[in-house]
Amino acid sequence: MKWENSEYGGVRFREHKERRHGIGKDKYFVIRHQFNGRRYDEPLGWATEGMSAKKAFLILAELKQNQATSTPPFTLREKLSIEHARRDSEEREKTQVEAANITFKTFFENEYLPIQKTHKDRETWVKEEQHGIIWIFPVVGNIPMKDISSFHIERIKKNLLDAGRSPRLIQYCFATIRQVWNHARRAGIVAVDPPTRDVKIPKFDNKRQRYLTPDECDRLLEELKKHSVTTYQMAIISLDAGARFSEIAGLQWQNVDCVRETLALMDTKSGKNRTVYMTERIKSLFSGMPKTGPDALIFPDRNGNQIKHISKTFDEVVFNLGLNTGIDDNRLKCVFHSLRHTHASRLLESGADIYRVKELLGHASVTTTERYSHITADRLRSAIKNMEKMNLSNVIPIRKIG
Repeated sequence: MKWENSEYGGVRFREHKERRHGIGKDKYFVIRHQFNGRRYDEPLGWATEGMSAKKAFLILAELKQNQATSTPPFTLREKLSIEHARRDSEEREKTQVEAANITFKTFFENEYLPIQKTHKDRETWVKEEQHGIIWIFPVVGNIPMKDISSFHIERIKKNLLDAGRSPRLIQYCFATIRQVWNHARRAGIVAVDPPTRDVKIPKFDNKRQRYLTPDECDRLLEELKKHSVTTYQMAIISLDAGARFSEIAGLQWQNVDCVRETLALMDTKSGKNRTVYMTERIKSLFSGMPKTGPDALIFPDRNGNQIKHISKTFDEVVFNLGLNTGIDDNRLKCVFHSLRHTHASRLLESGADIYRVKELLGHASVTTTERYSHITADRLRSAIKNMEKMNLSNVIPIRKIG
């Protein structure tokens, strides 16, 4: 294809051999001009893309006018560069405006929740979604995130309290807001701390306080054994070793050492591995179980994966035994975790000091272990009473003189 001059000075074109534009062949246009002693041949495009000799001439005339007045741009490349920069700036400004006006609900649904679904348990992200739908969105769902303040968070708290919801649920809702906010801050949507920071959560103590008596333990284990051997075995390990359900569910055969009578609990709640010690009952339990590979789970689910939740059999047996009859406070109800609490209380009642119990239970701080302090308090009270009896029995009557 050869270049030909158009009817407009400085505008050239060449025809495509095959491609058509209307009744004629498609043409590709360029402009030729000189600036500061240098010749420029700059392409503009095809006629089928909207270019024409006249349009090319007008662009060339604009550049020559700029050259004459020393007003950039002087070349087509500069003109296109400036145009691209302008469009990029407008696009960034548009994006910033959209980001500044994105509402809490939109960000939650389109940005936050999809990511949480990829790395959180379904139960966790479903709860966060419920917190949003029921409590958070009605107050701040349609408000741009940049406009949300502690005032709105106070309204969310008031709605929860007016509905009779627990301080614990308030804490969960605040945690959801805080996580969404921090995600938005990393995305550049907001730049300040989450508004939950300036709103106080009502104080509460949600720690479970149920401990089972020896008789309750015996009856519970007896019934569990009748209905689910696996649940029975897991209950024994929790009761005798103080292991959490997740720690028991994660046990592999390589964690069991019947010679040293130890269980290695890995990746625990505190983030640290720890060793607990077998009772004869636990040792007998493992000795009688068929062993598989070292890295095989001892208590897998039906698909060979780690169990996520304790069997419903446990709750059914607790119900049938009446262990929660007449108890409305969840902190006082018997759940699987009550077996771990019972283990801790037995340790303290047997004379173990609180720091040893802390290590055996895997608490990160002794403050957590101190929830069992009422047990040691009972022992101290009993010691004082015994001392008092002993002192009274040794009192020598004072004889009056004179």
